[in-house]
Amino acid sequence: MLRTIQIIALLQGVFLLIVLFQRKREYKKVNFWLLLGCILSVILYAIGDDDYNLFVNNVDWFLFHDTLIITFFFLFVRYYKSGKSEFNNKDLWFFVPYVVTVIYQTIDIYYTIEKGLIFKIAHVITELSFLAMLGYAIHNIITKKKEKWLLVFIIPLTIIFTIDELAFLITNSTESPYFLDSYGTIIAAVFLFYYVLYKLIIAPKEVLPKSNDSKYKTSSLNGNNIDNYKAHLFRLMEEEKLFKNNKITVNDVAEKMNIPRQHLSEILNVHLKIGFQDLLNQYRVEEFIECLKNETYKNYTLLGIANEVGFSSKSSFNTTFKKLTGVTPSAYKKQLI
Repeated sequence: MLRTIQIIALLQGVFLLIVLFQRKREYKKVNFWLLLGCILSVILYAIGDDDYNLFVNNVDWFLFHDTLIITFFFLFVRYYKSGKSEFNNKDLWFFVPYVVTVIYQTIDIYYTIEKGLIFKIAHVITELSFLAMLGYAIHNIITKKKEKWLLVFIIPLTIIFTIDELAFLITNSTESPYFLDSYGTIIAAVFLFYYVLYKLIIAPKEVLPKSNDSKYKTSSLNGNNIDNYKAHLFRLMEEEKLFKNNKITVNDVAEKMNIPRQHLSEILNVHLKIGFQDLLNQYRVEEFIECLKNETYKNYTLLGIANEVGFSSKSSFNTTFKKLTGVTPSAYKKQLI
């Protein structure tokens, strides 16, 4: 029975990968590759975990553990939520608990040594980190209301993982009760693959965010135009300081540059990898910092300077400033004293 479910999961997973690769250019790269990691980790788990290896009898490919699945799904939700287009190498640290788990299992399988309290504490800490990842994913899926299709897999996985860990704490055995991890996770994988394929057909935008590049496939821009437009945009910001106008729009800037709005959007989203509002805010924060150093503004309040450089509200100013500098405006001012 389990072998049949494994074969179904494998076939559906491979078919899903083929469909995704055919549409690869349509999606944001980081989201595409993280979803690919999710699917591959599920496929590898389905065919090689525990004593039910699909290809080699009585061999446990423990590298393909459910903890790898959890890590990839956590990162997928994290990047889906943030909207970032590039992978931050610092996020590779999230794979450390998985590596620790692999080391623990290697010692457990190949070395007959007494595993004392330190081993047990390390195991509990890493498993709690995976539960935290699952909790984060579920919370953000429910509150964001965009990638709810993931709950089809993540909720069963969370239940199975929690039962496994409780069983380990009670019995000190890594064997899952009633083979729940093998049957439960792989059956959930079958439903996941089927549901993602279904979503890719009827509502592809709910599976992966579209790449900005795909919007401009028929663009008439060439290398010279791109460089000239970028230089013109920077000149308007740095010399004319258009960002100080808190009501400035992308249409206003395009009109000032005497180019179609579509071209300016392409310059920003594709060639500068930044949104219009983010560009304005970067210039505003830089100008705010320069004003702090200028004696002309020594009697201004922080909000007064913020208004001068183009921010229209205190909350957006504080949020943007901390996001870009890592500290609050008042804390930054104290650093200058």
